[in-house]
Amino acid sequence: MAKPGSDLPSARDQILRSAISIFSRKGFAATGVQEILDPVRLSKPTLYYYFESKAGLFKAILDHAFQEYFELIESAVARQESCEEKLIAAASALFDFTIRNEDLTRLVFATVFAAPDEVPEGAVNSLKRRRIFDLITALFTEAQSRREINSAFDPEDLAHGFLGGVSHRTRGYLLNQTGPLDQDLARRIVTLFLNGARYSPASARLPER
Repeated sequence: MAKPGSDLPSARDQILRSAISIFSRKGFAATGVQEILDPVRLSKPTLYYYFESKAGLFKAILDHAFQEYFELIESAVARQESCEEKLIAAASALFDFTIRNEDLTRLVFATVFAAPDEVPEGAVNSLKRRRIFDLITALFTEAQSRREINSAFDPEDLAHGFLGGVSHRTRGYLLNQTGPLDQDLARRIVTLFLNGARYSPASARLPER
């Protein structure tokens, strides 16, 4: 982070920004450490001081992304009352992050879907990644207790469905620049989703456990 009152990024931030740009275009394996450092005119010892290795740098980038995702959603959801408005706020926060961080979002998607040999072992912190899913699941559980959502549906199924829809539109934007990713789109996704969640077919029953 830059020092208070300064617009100049720290050496650590400069390395992170350069690495995100190059990793998102070339992938982890095809990117050399010197390629990351040349644009910011920093030395290898500087990178190793902050991140220990190229793999450590890659992991730090992903940890930052998942933490930022979570904090944005948590903050956005906390300011809303109803389940519908919470979901719209969550989707809008993810869309806003994507627009401001296209390279980083591409890198996260590419890493999540990558073959094991394409990324360093342990690069994705599954607990940090899971926090977003758990937050949305808890949101649906609370909504069911308040009778905003049909209690016949499994909250985890609802979380998968909602996040899947948001993720699909995000990937479409990154691949084809379809959009825009804005609050209006977030509201449409949530409205369509909740219309299904409010429907109560006779077959909608939680499985026996």
